[in-house]
Amino acid sequence: MSRGHAGTQALDAEALRQIALDHLWMPFTQSRSYAELGGPPILVSGEGVRVTDVNGKTYLDGIGAMEACAVGHHRKELIDAATEQFHRLEFVDTFRWASVPAITLAGTLAHLAPGSLDKVFFSPGGSEAVETAIKMARQFHFLNGEPHRFKVISRYGAFHGVTYGVMAVDGQYAGTRNYMFEPLPGFGRFVQPPYHYRCRFCADRPACTLDCARDIEHVIRSERPETVSAVLLDPVNVAIGVAVPPPEYLPMVREICDRYGVLLIADEVITGFGRTGRMFCCEHWGVVPDIMTLSKALTSGYAPLGATVVTREIADKFAGGDEAVFRHGQTFSGHPVACAVALKNIEVIERERLPERAAELGPYLLGGLRSLSRHASFGEARGLGLVGGLEVVLDKRSRAGTPKLGLALRQITRQNGLIALNVHPGNVMFVTPPLTISRQEIDEMVEIFDRSLTELEDQFDIRR
Repeated sequence: MSRGHAGTQALDAEALRQIALDHLWMPFTQSRSYAELGGPPILVSGEGVRVTDVNGKTYLDGIGAMEACAVGHHRKELIDAATEQFHRLEFVDTFRWASVPAITLAGTLAHLAPGSLDKVFFSPGGSEAVETAIKMARQFHFLNGEPHRFKVISRYGAFHGVTYGVMAVDGQYAGTRNYMFEPLPGFGRFVQPPYHYRCRFCADRPACTLDCARDIEHVIRSERPETVSAVLLDPVNVAIGVAVPPPEYLPMVREICDRYGVLLIADEVITGFGRTGRMFCCEHWGVVPDIMTLSKALTSGYAPLGATVVTREIADKFAGGDEAVFRHGQTFSGHPVACAVALKNIEVIERERLPERAAELGPYLLGGLRSLSRHASFGEARGLGLVGGLEVVLDKRSRAGTPKLGLALRQITRQNGLIALNVHPGNVMFVTPPLTISRQEIDEMVEIFDRSLTELEDQFDIRR
């Protein structure tokens, strides 16, 4: 018989772990692996850039609560904003009624977004925001008299979400780990990312040759332009080894899309709201996408919310008869409490000039990561603003790596008091701390990585 649920707040750590093993199904997790550890790790509180687990151990949150927590943990202003909205109006029928927070937030995002991006469709999270963008692009072309444009070009190694449609453009797992869900929708096509360290075009060259951008044009032409709906990319390839493209890349992609009548979708779910040193990452290169997807730091993770922001040109195509109705939405789209939290979160980001702070501290973080190059396991460090990547290898000369390195280093850093995460191809550690982090806390993070790399090298017998 399973344990009862009453009084779980007062249960000790062991009891909580057992309930988790018995009843909690965690994302992307093999429950057996946690069973071997006696249950999953459990966090109970946070403050600033630190979180504390059920045993009282405190960690430096190097990934900002899954890249979301821009303003830091336990910000009273955001908690108060949620509480106040709960007291006013906790929920509405979002299909037929608008709420004041949703209206105000839409106006705020339209003001902040670059160019003519000024119409906002809300969703419960990032996957749904990307799903919305894909459907919106498809219907736009239909209404524009081009019903055969349905293909979406993504990049190998990309991760854009987990809904069924978005899996079709999931370049991280395409053709491998999603096979049990096949047949997936057939509109996804894939190109090489600007990941110079491991690029099949130019890894042996001193700099990017931009063949990765030309690959997009090649695929558009080979698939026939009249069948291609959109190019979907995150401006900095966070899930693809934390690779920062060269300055010419995104403008070149924009020009290619324009040439062939293809929409450009910028997935800023991770990179938006100051993370890279600008409010939105695409602003670094002066590029305005046709559609931009947002989530995570939109509320700093204090409430679930996503948004798909489109240009006026696209929005105007949906004005008309019944055929032009965008038949899409979720019950919790534009939840008033989540929107109220987002408004306060954006107020804090602007008032404390957090994008400027990320721009200032970014080189300091990257310099700290690159100072680890003396380690035999150090491959390369990359980053922009307060998103950084540390690639670890078995051998510097061959650049050989394995996901086991990343998994092991993730465990070692956690034991040493730092929460970090490994991303595709598995041996890249990425850090996205709260934008409120200090130089001293960055030093602490680098010092933990320093000690952890030594332990990793001993574990895998990595030598110069």
